[in-house]
Amino acid sequence: MAESPRNEKKQRSKRIELVITPGRSLGPFRLGSTLWDTIHYLRERPNFFPSVELKYSQEEPIKYDFIIALPTNGINLRFDGTLQRMKSIECFDPTKIKLVYQNSDVSSSRTIPTFLLIYKAFGPTYPGEFVRERSVYTLKYPGLSFIFPIPARHRELYESSTDLPLEFPDGTTPIASHIYLFSNGSPNWQRATVPSLAKIVAEHNASTTLKYGKIGRRELESVKAQPGKEVVLHFPTHDSLDSRENTLTTSQVRITLQISTPQDILAELGKPSRIFYKEEDKMKIHSVTDDGAMIGRIAEDGKNDQEHNTAVNEEEEKDTSALEPTDYFFNYFHLGIDILMDGTLHVCKKVILHGNIPGHYDFQRYKRCPYQLHFPNDKNDNNHDHDPKVLVDVESDADDIGVPGDIVTADMKIDKMKKRIPWDSKNAVSVKDTSKGAQHKPVILTRGSSEQNPFGSTHLTGYDEGLVMEVMKNGHVPTIVLF
Repeated sequence: MAESPRNEKKQRSKRIELVITPGRSLGPFRLGSTLWDTIHYLRERPNFFPSVELKYSQEEPIKYDFIIALPTNGINLRFDGTLQRMKSIECFDPTKIKLVYQNSDVSSSRTIPTFLLIYKAFGPTYPGEFVRERSVYTLKYPGLSFIFPIPARHRELYESSTDLPLEFPDGTTPIASHIYLFSNGSPNWQRATVPSLAKIVAEHNASTTLKYGKIGRRELESVKAQPGKEVVLHFPTHDSLDSRENTLTTSQVRITLQISTPQDILAELGKPSRIFYKEEDKMKIHSVTDDGAMIGRIAEDGKNDQEHNTAVNEEEEKDTSALEPTDYFFNYFHLGIDILMDGTLHVCKKVILHGNIPGHYDFQRYKRCPYQLHFPNDKNDNNHDHDPKVLVDVESDADDIGVPGDIVTADMKIDKMKKRIPWDSKNAVSVKDTSKGAQHKPVILTRGSSEQNPFGSTHLTGYDEGLVMEVMKNGHVPTIVLF
């Protein structure tokens, strides 16, 4: 039975109204917001945003920008690849939405965004730029740009003239085809950058409208970890209750392995998003091999801890009434971390850091954790006795300028990480392949069916000193386990 035209009309997407705040936001889309928050916001409002497309590089998802395309609404949201934070907003079809600035319509079903209307609404500004190759005129304001196509027959009028194209000689007027919003600190929309991160995070931490986290501990600026020892979380906050104050301070939360208790963690970070009770170890079978101590320990610390995320995603629950003590996780999805508590001693046993890499099974389950791993700088201790008169060629990487050689960051691939980790590489997670003698293969981690996880399996590598890394096929590390 066919639906009536009235029902069809009800199913159409709603026209949205967005308020322009130059250099700051377009409606609910605020510069500096995380990819994690933005996608969750869009998922909760399918009537307003019926079509959402995420565009990224499969091989280099961190090196290049993310783009959330909203074709029905005529909007593209661009995010910095490493930070996963919004750095610019493009409205490529102003006719699909209603735009408002200071209670005046800029574009709507009844308002056309002409050059004259925009110039009157936003006020005088410096002369714009005309690009002959594209035949477009750009009118720029701090944190805001309007793009006006110029017909070829009028191109010569603006190649050398500084006059504003308020109206063409034939009586027609330019109409904005694109609108770009970016931070005030950026020179233009092509070179847009994320606004001051500490300020943005501090405002989120002071927010009383967010649904997650403890006030003052809602969002991280950075995480500094020493494998085998501790993890220090950094939270920017305002000195004053008035978030408009520019003075910022950073509070720290220290989680010490084998020492921090559940009470310590709950007092500092508040209630976790979820508490998950660990199932029996599925990797103990590997501990009976000749390499038993190493493989058993690392594998249990790696693969089984990763598999708990699968159970979390599938909303599985475990009966906690068992007589034997059970280890349990505190899941802080909004911080991008999990904390494993020892079920007997009730101290922190492990900390798991999530990178939120697209193509990974847990993508968008956790917000990206901006971690740094710090190691003792003793990788080349055996070279300390070299002749000081002899020059040594030190390999450098342009992408790592300003990053000390003993620090591993969340944007590095596994090959680069291993070069910076000072521990013996033979301590990698592996299992013996008895069919080929003494050869070893990496531990493979498969989660979900091919339909649930079309990107395939990952593998684990790590070090007995307190570190396990999950590695994707493109070399990125979506998960770090510290123990």
